[in-house]
Amino acid sequence: MRQLALLIAVMLAVLVLPPASAGFEVGEDLQHLSCLAEGDCRLTTVPSGEDTVSGQGQGTPFAPERVLFEFELYPEQDELALLPERLTDVNIDLRFDDDPTRLTWPDVSLTLVHGSGSTSWTIPAGEGSDLPAYTVDEVDLDLDEGRVIWPGEGARLLLSFSLDRPATWTLHLYGDSTFEMEIEWSADPEAADVDEPSSRSSPSTVEFESAHDGALVGGEADCFEFNIETHEVLRVLITWDPVPLELQQQSAQPELRLSTGLLAPTPQVEVVADDDGTLTRYRWRALQEGQATLCLEGQSDRFQPYVWAGLLSFEGMGPVDPSGFTGEGLYPSGGGQVDGSAAVESLPNPPSGLRAFPGLLLLCVGLLEFTRRTTSWTLRWGLTVPGLILLLLGGVFNPLISASTAVQQEGELDLDGLIEERLAQLWDVAHPGVPESTLVTHSGATFGRLDGEEIHVRLEIEYATPLDDGRYQLHPIGLDEVRLDELIFAHVAKESGATQADHVQRFVLLAGRSLLLDLIVLEALLVVDELPSSSVVHLRTPMVDTAASGSVTAPAWGTRPASIESGAWSMLQDALLPQRIAVSLCDCDLDLLDVRFVAASGLQSSDLPRHDGLTSAGSFLASPGLTASLGVLLLGLGAGLEQRRRTEAHRLAEQMLRPDHSWD
Repeated sequence: MRQLALLIAVMLAVLVLPPASAGFEVGEDLQHLSCLAEGDCRLTTVPSGEDTVSGQGQGTPFAPERVLFEFELYPEQDELALLPERLTDVNIDLRFDDDPTRLTWPDVSLTLVHGSGSTSWTIPAGEGSDLPAYTVDEVDLDLDEGRVIWPGEGARLLLSFSLDRPATWTLHLYGDSTFEMEIEWSADPEAADVDEPSSRSSPSTVEFESAHDGALVGGEADCFEFNIETHEVLRVLITWDPVPLELQQQSAQPELRLSTGLLAPTPQVEVVADDDGTLTRYRWRALQEGQATLCLEGQSDRFQPYVWAGLLSFEGMGPVDPSGFTGEGLYPSGGGQVDGSAAVESLPNPPSGLRAFPGLLLLCVGLLEFTRRTTSWTLRWGLTVPGLILLLLGGVFNPLISASTAVQQEGELDLDGLIEERLAQLWDVAHPGVPESTLVTHSGATFGRLDGEEIHVRLEIEYATPLDDGRYQLHPIGLDEVRLDELIFAHVAKESGATQADHVQRFVLLAGRSLLLDLIVLEALLVVDELPSSSVVHLRTPMVDTAASGSVTAPAWGTRPASIESGAWSMLQDALLPQRIAVSLCDCDLDLLDVRFVAASGLQSSDLPRHDGLTSAGSFLASPGLTASLGVLLLGLGAGLEQRRRTEAHRLAEQMLRPDHSWD
């Protein structure tokens, strides 16, 4: 009988408890608020436990009563997961049946504790009769403490409300109170760490020319012992799986210790990074034969799986030096452009202040006329003064002001300055000591501009292409001549002081990808409704936060111009994001860099959003020449009439003063 009771209890426990899962993980988006018993409430991926939990409160306005629930994540987190930017569809089905009007229903306060961070928000009771009464579409997570949650880190939801009156409440559970957390990336470090045991004190013995799986988990060292046979060139190839930026270990420099106990010399390094992972090739020449040990040293709070293999070769077996490296570091322009519907149109040169010189000469002549005594105030105020004003506006002020709009303004960058500023930012955030959340935020922002910051850049336009919707796409001078490799390596050379190899490698790969994406979206933003009046335009717009494109391991375009709606920006992101990006680095005798991408297919003019960030340098008058000409005409007409009246007055005066003049 006792065994039967125990069997029934076990069966009930199996029915009540949800199946084991990894807490927050990919594919388990919906989280249920569940209570198995009083004081035992959990966050589960399937509805379980009690249907409702109810109670009575005896609070007063002077002594409110606080009701608190704590839902622990169950089972505990056993995977490494990347938290999303926001929660969605938060539904709390809390009811107070004694007040159907909901006027006295309290606000519900919630706090989600995720790892070392937490996010708090409040939901007021909704109006009407729809259930659940407490809902919110989106809640932005506070990820200042990082967006990664590690196995074993706690997660729980705190739900509370305060009663300032006697009331009976009921919290509906079992599928009625839920929220969605879409985990885009997760991994099991324990399952991936198949290379263990492989420490410095106990390296794993392997065949050199075979593939070996492993993972660097935290600050551990993975070491492998093998035999080096006769060779001319020894290569080690490491393929790193794609992981979020803040977890990457791929900058770890392998330590190769030879049979003599000495470290091998610094190898030549070639790195190829794309959406499928990062391949790093290390090459040594003519190393000491015998037993050797290869170690990979990790960093704390990081994780990345890898596959490595060795290769021994001789010079006659194929290319084993950088001679086969194409070195295509030229920016492949056109990724953000649409084919034109007609012939290209050239733009006039920006206005020059020298154009004001003829106007100044004519103005001086007009002022000389203005200083003479007038014969008619009607002519003076009706022709001369308006003529001077029109000449001043169209012939002097307009050229000077227009010329001032064509020069680089205070706080404004040109294309080279924009790129250099971006490189400086990426150099800073790529430093190993910078928090990973800072790296993700800055590298994923458009042009590196965060929420509330402004982009202000002056561009010289070579020509404009008419689009099929009547707009024009502008093509800036020099964009198709940007050498990403030269710019990136020049910035590395400019940075003084000792730099770590992993810092440089991380910066070069990050800069190659980020600059490519920035220049692509810059092309897409250079679209105007009307043909500019000159070849100089200014792009000036504040940037706001938006959902990033790309993968969680390499976010892109996480901010957008404020005048572009989020829906239009999302459409542009989908149309622009390259199908594949490959950034290759060869740390050889000569530093070489390849940047290649497969452009997105089907970019159309309808994908390019309208915005108000572009202005053209040029005249502030619609027809400055006509205005100045009209001013000259009025001045000439006024001067002519004045001269005619003076001549007539002079003739009459001479006639009156003649000796034979008679008053008869």
